[in-house]
Amino acid sequence: MSTRTKQITHILFSAFPGWGHIRPFCIFAARLVKENENVVVTLLLTPNLLKKAQYEISAEFNGEVSDASRERIRAFSSFQSDSDDPFVVFPSLVETYPAIYQSLSQGKPISCSLTGAKFEAVPAPSVLILDLVAYPLIEATRSITGKSIPIISWITGHVSSAMQLFASDLESDANKHYGTTDGKVVKVPGLPDMYDYEFFPQEVPFEIDVSVIVKMCDAAFVTSGYAAEEIAIDAFRSWLSERNQSCYVIGPLVPPEYVHARSGATGSAESEEFLNKIIEKHGEKSVVLLSFGTVFWPKYQGYIDEVIEGLIEKNFPFIICYASPFANISDELILKINNSGIGLVSKWVPQQYILNHPATGWFITHCGHNSVMEGLGSGVPMICWPFEADQPAAAAHLSVNLKVAFELIEVRTGERGLKPLLRSGRMAQGTREAVGSEIREVIDACRGAKGKELRSNVENIKAKLDHAWQANGSSRTELRAFCEKYSLDICS
Repeated sequence: MSTRTKQITHILFSAFPGWGHIRPFCIFAARLVKENENVVVTLLLTPNLLKKAQYEISAEFNGEVSDASRERIRAFSSFQSDSDDPFVVFPSLVETYPAIYQSLSQGKPISCSLTGAKFEAVPAPSVLILDLVAYPLIEATRSITGKSIPIISWITGHVSSAMQLFASDLESDANKHYGTTDGKVVKVPGLPDMYDYEFFPQEVPFEIDVSVIVKMCDAAFVTSGYAAEEIAIDAFRSWLSERNQSCYVIGPLVPPEYVHARSGATGSAESEEFLNKIIEKHGEKSVVLLSFGTVFWPKYQGYIDEVIEGLIEKNFPFIICYASPFANISDELILKINNSGIGLVSKWVPQQYILNHPATGWFITHCGHNSVMEGLGSGVPMICWPFEADQPAAAAHLSVNLKVAFELIEVRTGERGLKPLLRSGRMAQGTREAVGSEIREVIDACRGAKGKELRSNVENIKAKLDHAWQANGSSRTELRAFCEKYSLDICS
């Protein structure tokens, strides 16, 4: 069929303003547009993430597409703000979304409130892809177009946690019960058995909305991969099937190659220079990256200070990213890091570039799903420091089942965080001294036989994940199934 006669498929995406929720879709959108001349993708984002999304899309294009193709990805913001706090900007997204969606559903042109860029009219959206935790956007969508347009939930969290939240007896009122613990044993397909309080190992300065939008949607896109969570994915698919909903596993959504730092992006040049310097002095796989994403940060700064002191004492080169609005890195600590000669600290770093650099050997992570998939996709073993949401389950899965990570226990805080783990009986002592002892033990283990074992395991998983987006890979197969299900004229 000639592309001129093909119907335009217009996909609208929006999400809670967490970078780990948005970055995978940028990659997905770029792939759709590169491979299908009749696809238009609109991303409605908050101002603080707009430029980063545009960079990510350009990186995925990698100079391989025409200007006309680039114009078929329209990323814009519906309001102005200079805040980087996701909990500040999300309400404005919710407030402005209905008017934007109304215009798009009527095939009207739109413009970006932040940049002034204007986008020509295109046919109304054929399908909406909305973030798992963006419940208000789903409500607004249904109020405007009812069920005439399919809505696909965008699940960037670990599938095992989706099972825990949505396939339990509490699914009718997840928010009411989320965070309530009584010490019962939780059994989830694909996870080691855990006490319910183990899913809350840290005190955090905000509440997490876990509105159950999965059951309100027509299907689900899962950005995980079979090599990472096969048992949980199969169980989740079965549960959705019982509800007459489909599940499409399209992960991992990471670039096939990420060998260049982003030109012009803040932090890129210094990261590149630092890594090249370290590899000359310390060799390959010598650097550890510490990053907790764009939202989370430890309540007790002393624990971070102790980890840094341990890294410096052990001569373990490191990069620290503190993008969270709750992070507080003192000038004194920054000076100490800079004077160490083996450390780099920044509010933003090109994470995928760093993970794929030959100098990088380890990743201290909060275990947010996007970070985990980037770590697995880069073949980098992890050191887990989970906070809440899907992260504690991921840490247990990575360290116990997949055996690709160490999990830090002494960094746990709060009443629930100091209770014993079911799988070992171990309890955090709740002191900086204990954190210091543990991180030094883990550093030694990273350099020993256990570290080699974890690295070998993660490299095997990486090889399996690499196949998912190849010609006959599982993710491409599932994307074709999605297109056939909804009669979308793409995926040719």
